[in-house]
Amino acid sequence: MSDYQPPYDLDTLLNELPVSLAYAEDSNNAKLLSFFADSMVDVEQLLSTINSWRDIDNAQGKALDYYGEDHNVYRNGADDAFYRFMIKTKRLQRITDGTYNSLIKLVAESLDAKYTEINVNPMYDTDSKEPDAIEITNIPGDYINDTRKEQLLFDRLQESVAAGIRIANVEFIKTATGHIYLTGFAQTDEHDQFYMNGFFDESVNTYNHATVSGTALTTEHDEANMKGGA
Repeated sequence: MSDYQPPYDLDTLLNELPVSLAYAEDSNNAKLLSFFADSMVDVEQLLSTINSWRDIDNAQGKALDYYGEDHNVYRNGADDAFYRFMIKTKRLQRITDGTYNSLIKLVAESLDAKYTEINVNPMYDTDSKEPDAIEITNIPGDYINDTRKEQLLFDRLQESVAAGIRIANVEFIKTATGHIYLTGFAQTDEHDQFYMNGFFDESVNTYNHATVSGTALTTEHDEANMKGGA
């Protein structure tokens, strides 16, 4: 709120005085009006803050608690950032209907990701051929900065699928880019020898596969695919 410009500050009120009256800042008129101006500025700032906090992305502290109570989501010691995520995901979970599109919407809007980044597929198309299970893959893990969010998002998905349907696999993908130094040596015969040295800029996609263990999200294994060039 540091850039807030109140519409009724002291200068504005002094400019409303007729020119026949003293309106210098050290005049009695200015001193009298400053009492009104300061109060009006405080009220305007309070109203502006209340209006801003109507948006859940801006709400803090007790105002955020009121949001949570409206959705039966309670803070339980969580900080504002994670509590806001708890409320958002619960609000989205309540409007899902179990369809693939609604599950994609839940994930995408919870993480502020693109709908096209997320895939939901039936398990009967995989090697397991399980008829009443789905997998949710390609979830952009770069949007998740807290491991608690992964578990919470998984819980919300579990609450959103149709009765009798199991989420068998959840895949989060995280991308890291950095410098990799590669060196190697090869000898094809007694006389031919080859050396390789070089720096490469690589983009590494890490795939975290998770399955249900009771009600917990358990990572099974990680894979990494690298692509790039010198």
